[in-house]
Amino acid sequence: MFFPVINLPNSLTLLRIFLTPFLVAVLLYGKNRLAFWTFVVGGISDAMDGAIARLLNQKTMMGTILDPVADKIFLSATVTVMSVVGIVPAWVAIALVSRDLIVILGVFLLKWVETPIPIRPHLWGKVTTLIEILYLFLVLMGNAGYGTPGHLEAIAVMTVILAILSGVFYVYQGIRWFQTHTK
Repeated sequence: MFFPVINLPNSLTLLRIFLTPFLVAVLLYGKNRLAFWTFVVGGISDAMDGAIARLLNQKTMMGTILDPVADKIFLSATVTVMSVVGIVPAWVAIALVSRDLIVILGVFLLKWVETPIPIRPHLWGKVTTLIEILYLFLVLMGNAGYGTPGHLEAIAVMTVILAILSGVFYVYQGIRWFQTHTK
């Protein structure tokens, strides 16, 4: 039955997916404050869904799969459009989206060769997502006229380095998983 898995944590995850086209639109139309607050709601939904699932013992297989997918959709679309409209440097968007695409491709590749890898978030991925959200939050905050702290370029560099390191980690994990489960 499908409906029992639509609990509060999964609803928050779905909210993040449904906010994505709206956020893309407001970014493209230059509605900077609305884009900032939409991103804030998406970021809060990301923090809350897993916490509520653990707290209320409402973890589901749907949530386990959907949460990282929602993160990738929300963040990749956001950083891509922010790059297109000139708010974020292209090299940041290319690095972050490429990392996500490589990780997703790896999961599909392992499934294709009939060695599906369990989807478990790792500390590297969680920290990378948190830093990416923080970076985009600060950029959107400044773009909305709320002021930004200095050193955004340093935070961008740190975000990209973390994304690359976590991407390498996930590729390494995927290769190890494949080697140990195909012998």
